[in-house]
Amino acid sequence: MTVAISPLTTEHVPESAALLDRWYARARKSLPHQSGRTTAPPAGEGLLGGVLAAPGAEAVLARGGGTLAGYLVATPLDVADDDLAALRAHPRSALVPYGAHALRGGRDGEDVLRALYAAVAERLVAQRRHVHYVDLPADEAVAAAWFRGGFGLERVRGLMAVRPRGRQPRGVEALSVRRAGPGDLDRIGRMAVEAARADRGTAVFRPQPERALAALRTHYADALADARSGAWIAARRGEEIGMVVLTPAASGPVVPDGCVELAEAYVTQAARGEGISRVLLATALAWAYDSGYRHITASWPAASPVSAGHWPAVGFRPVAYRLQRILDPRISVTAHR
Repeated sequence: MTVAISPLTTEHVPESAALLDRWYARARKSLPHQSGRTTAPPAGEGLLGGVLAAPGAEAVLARGGGTLAGYLVATPLDVADDDLAALRAHPRSALVPYGAHALRGGRDGEDVLRALYAAVAERLVAQRRHVHYVDLPADEAVAAAWFRGGFGLERVRGLMAVRPRGRQPRGVEALSVRRAGPGDLDRIGRMAVEAARADRGTAVFRPQPERALAALRTHYADALADARSGAWIAARRGEEIGMVVLTPAASGPVVPDGCVELAEAYVTQAARGEGISRVLLATALAWAYDSGYRHITASWPAASPVSAGHWPAVGFRPVAYRLQRILDPRISVTAHR
């Protein structure tokens, strides 16, 4: 299909949002725990309108055969090295967030996506933004179109139902689990930093700036004092060997209301493989159910040799992907000669 690329403006929001609503409605039917949501997810017009309002948004649409074939919006992402976001994102990059792209579909969908991305990517490279992210529901067909355009799977978000207490995991010898409070901030912060530092190693290989790690040490101060959040510490023979932190999750296209976030989970390397993580999670889930939460969400690096296998094994099912493409920064030199 031959398409014409032009700027996407607010006057195009209604017809563009209609494409988005059709895609998300179809995708939710195949995603776990989505069809029975008690509240409707954000409408396409609200999502797209919010993306377009972001400063510096690069927005284009494609028309073919006289009809709208698709649209794409990328927003700049600038992260300071003392921001917790620096633990997971490149400091100068661009993001296609939820609601920022949709296609009419059909056999020509990939050609349309390539044309849209080519128009936006040229502008991003001109700004020397060489790392591009895409957030989308875990729709395999749409993700595959991005994969064939040079993107890879960077992060997975999973969702699991929180149920009444059922069969509990087998206990671990000499293990004790206690609820953490404000006085445990140093302990929670220390273990959160150790968990983050693991991402520097194989096969994640993600820089963890020291200033961001310093911010992480005190990040959960409010959560430890908030009744809507919960944290637990596992110890054995006086040694603290693991923890888990749950905080309220923000609802959105793939996260329903009444959901809690698995914000942190850590077990010392020497104690892994004994079932400590399962005991901690079971304790946290029992509290979550009694506190009125009915779903729990978590995200993990797709390349992690620990998380990528563990969280699906305990029951989390993918509901969203973050894709990533890293461009060679030398292209900025040649492109501006």
